[in-house]
Amino acid sequence: MKKAASLPAVLLIATAALALPLSGNAGQAPGAAAATPFVRTITQVRGDVYKVQSGPGIGAVTAFLVTSEGIVLLDPINNEFAAWLKAELATRFPGKPVRFVVQTHYHWDHARGGGVFAATAKFIGHASMPGKFTAKIRDARPPGDTNDIDGDDRLDRQEAQTGTRVQFDTMDANHDGFLTQSEMLADVRSPEITFADRYTITLGGKRVELIHAGGRHTSDLVDVYFPGERVLFAQDYVWPKRLCCNFAFDRMPMSTWINSLKNLERLDFDTFIGSHWEGGSRADFIAVRQYLEDLEAAVAAGIRAGQTLEDMKKSIRLEKHKDWIGYDQLPGFIESAYTSLTQYPAR
Repeated sequence: MKKAASLPAVLLIATAALALPLSGNAGQAPGAAAATPFVRTITQVRGDVYKVQSGPGIGAVTAFLVTSEGIVLLDPINNEFAAWLKAELATRFPGKPVRFVVQTHYHWDHARGGGVFAATAKFIGHASMPGKFTAKIRDARPPGDTNDIDGDDRLDRQEAQTGTRVQFDTMDANHDGFLTQSEMLADVRSPEITFADRYTITLGGKRVELIHAGGRHTSDLVDVYFPGERVLFAQDYVWPKRLCCNFAFDRMPMSTWINSLKNLERLDFDTFIGSHWEGGSRADFIAVRQYLEDLEAAVAAGIRAGQTLEDMKKSIRLEKHKDWIGYDQLPGFIESAYTSLTQYPAR
């Protein structure tokens, strides 16, 4: 049996065009890339940790760790992708089934498809994840800016935004023109193992540490640390040299996001993998947190000075980040920060 390290560092697999599960970063045209064939990649990040890119652009990213006793897989993403990945893993790592599936949060663009691995794997998630399955849509919102505006606990096409609108027909199982929570979370496994703060998986002499993100992005968000490989899997909206974030920082205090990233910086890692877009180095990770601090400080100063939002959009420049992707969309991120600071202040 070959060791994982003896495999090619990058495995390229041509895949037919799919409707992509976009999460809705500013500047993305939902579905714009859906007609373009893409190449899925399995990339050796470091040691026995591999990254899997599900599609181009903002397409979801997952990762897995190979051990002598099997594989620890993070988000299964969706049924079609999970079936493809299961076949790839069986070919490249024969005799090493997936033993654990870590569901990092409930959002449909990451968590569907786990049943593909149910015969061999246990499912792990944060303690607040099971409640999402029965929660009203307003209390457990889909990714992006989708919201149940009329309060009928279902989404029509106008209420569904960004990736949820792109995937509307795929998820509308009964074809009634509405999405329910159960339809969006179909094929998402309720975790068998849950935890509140931290949890360690031990398999084949290797450790995987699960860390509750503390409310960044979703209340059940989990970051994943591979200490032996010094690799961190950092969840949604942690992108190097790429400005963010929309949706009033998921209707949360900016300080919650910043403190969550500071907590991760205490870990001894050299490389991080992002669940969308690119990953990077430890320095890249720190720069993301510093950008958020710069944005928060600039907008907070404008509020204290009595500036209007339009004034701030014209005066705040954040020149240090002018070479980052999305800098042309800075006014939108200023508005997002303004809404977060004024409507969702630090608790």
